[in-house]
Amino acid sequence: MDSAWFQHCPGMLVATSPDGAIRGFNSEAEHVLGAERVRGGSLFESLHLDHRDTVASAWAKMNEGEAFGALCQMRDVEGVFRTFSLHARRSPGAAEIYVTIVPMPSLSSGRLVVPPAEDVALLPPTAPERVLRGILDNVDISVYVIDQQGTYFVHDGKGCRAGGFEPGMLIGQNLLELYKDVPDGLTHIRRALAGEHGHVTSEAHDVLWESWFIPIRDAAGEVTHMLGLTLAKNDVRKAMVELRTKMELIERQEEVIRNLETPVIQVWEKVVTLPMMGVVDSKRVARVMDDLLSSVVRTSARFAILDLTGVDMVDTMTASHLFSLIRAIRLLGAEGIVTGIRPTVAQTMVTLGLDMSCLTTCANLREGLRLCIRRMAEENRVRKDEAAQ
Repeated sequence: MDSAWFQHCPGMLVATSPDGAIRGFNSEAEHVLGAERVRGGSLFESLHLDHRDTVASAWAKMNEGEAFGALCQMRDVEGVFRTFSLHARRSPGAAEIYVTIVPMPSLSSGRLVVPPAEDVALLPPTAPERVLRGILDNVDISVYVIDQQGTYFVHDGKGCRAGGFEPGMLIGQNLLELYKDVPDGLTHIRRALAGEHGHVTSEAHDVLWESWFIPIRDAAGEVTHMLGLTLAKNDVRKAMVELRTKMELIERQEEVIRNLETPVIQVWEKVVTLPMMGVVDSKRVARVMDDLLSSVVRTSARFAILDLTGVDMVDTMTASHLFSLIRAIRLLGAEGIVTGIRPTVAQTMVTLGLDMSCLTTCANLREGLRLCIRRMAEENRVRKDEAAQ
């Protein structure tokens, strides 16, 4: 205890009893903690109330040769609480507990300090510092603090790597200069430095980012720094890309299906046909009308055959749409012919009470095509006779 090594060690050394009473100290401990606290006092009296019970409990449980470590706040010689790293070990064969006390960086000026990993490992699992380090090292989040000029004071977290930087790489650099080519991204940062909280989701470096911007104020309420938290949502962006790819594939497949379910075929000169299969609903009839009428105009068709051989059922609204389609074909100067009507479909059309005298029907597609060829032949003979006269 009185050895030259103990007394002249440049660090803070203290020897205590199992209940924390200080039995020995070196000059550095007296200089930092104060003579009143180290001479006959208890180490626990210097601890902040928030840390006192936790440290005292662990202290009492130390066995011979067992080590203990903690980050805690202690009152210094000026009465100000500062952060220190305590490392204690019970002396083998003796009752004393030897303690080294290492001062940690100051928390003044609004700077966030995250303890180094080797010190955090000595903390209890529930210690806030250990929880914070666990988050920073294992979650894709980056935490940074900048001052009013944009200078980085803190740059930490696993999420830094998603942006192409190692944790701590940007400390001392200026955020406003690094991202001056991204003015939209700096808008929320400038607002936070002006005192406004911000939250935004954006995409950069092929990563989806969710960011929070928090003003840090001094005792007078003035904003001196900004705390930024950015979560790299790689899995979300990947899911979005996969979903977008699947949606595009589905749209292409639907386009193919639409083309297959409404294939307008020119089966003869000036004759087009539209074979339909399955269940015909109002939405499908509307699509059929657009495709068929466009084909009639494009091919200058004289006849349009609507073949219902493969249609098992239509509802009353659909049957009404089919009649509208035939009338629309007639308005374009062509004639609509319906072929292959099933008995169930015929019954539905009859129950509508519509006037079907204007509807030309044939038993099947072949008969419908024959009708078209016959009528065009007759029209050609009439035109020739008229020309001869």
